[in-house]
Amino acid sequence: MKKIIAFLSVLLISIFAGVTLGGLFGVNPLIPGAASFVCSYIPLPAGASFYSLLFTAAGGIGTPFAFQFKGLPQFLTWNNGGNPLNDLRVETQEDGVIHDWVAASLAAVNGFMVVGGIPINNLIVRLSSGFIKNKNVTISGHTSAVGAINFYAASDNCGVYDAAGKYRLYPYKTQNAQILALEPTTFSDFTAIFVPAMAAGDTCEIVYNNGHRQLFNINDLTNLSAIYQAVPGIIVNNVNANMHTAQFQCAAAHPAYVMKVNL
Repeated sequence: MKKIIAFLSVLLISIFAGVTLGGLFGVNPLIPGAASFVCSYIPLPAGASFYSLLFTAAGGIGTPFAFQFKGLPQFLTWNNGGNPLNDLRVETQEDGVIHDWVAASLAAVNGFMVVGGIPINNLIVRLSSGFIKNKNVTISGHTSAVGAINFYAASDNCGVYDAAGKYRLYPYKTQNAQILALEPTTFSDFTAIFVPAMAAGDTCEIVYNNGHRQLFNINDLTNLSAIYQAVPGIIVNNVNANMHTAQFQCAAAHPAYVMKVNL
């Protein structure tokens, strides 16, 4: 089904390109339309690490889109025009579903570790630690309003060294979780935890790998996030892998979005 949606999306965009460019340059619309269609299926060179334009979702109220391509980029960016996507899923043939976001979780993970300011209505999410060329990727979702949305991807090939000292790149995986009301909820083996609904009085105790323990409230977590990103958020950042566990104590139940390295 996703292949059919992907084909129809490319066909629709090619028709639009043919009519627009044909009228602009006074040529038969079949010429630019066919060129656009063919170019959509030309694979990138094996060493390519970014795309100027990855794909375009045609837009519409609850309209599905799906695009397949080779290579998992580090960052995915788009401008939603003030109309957040209903959902966005990223999966690879090799890893399965690695990100399955809805509007709320997209808002929470948007701009994670982005130091500069983000233009209005622009979103940027992390898919991996760098460009991974040997992945068969499908990105799908649903738009919420009329208007085409262009998706762009880029990478800076920022990887990590494993225990053997070898430089590797890894996909990230985001999982939905729930923090219980009035019950300690503990997480381990995470890269980051996003809890945008934490309230005043809620706490998070971090146990570090060296044995140090530190209790944080929402103000602490928000202020600390300003060190590594332009838009602060209630985030426990374990990118440096120096945290052993994070235990939340909250008065009410809250959703948590947990990002992990997908080994």
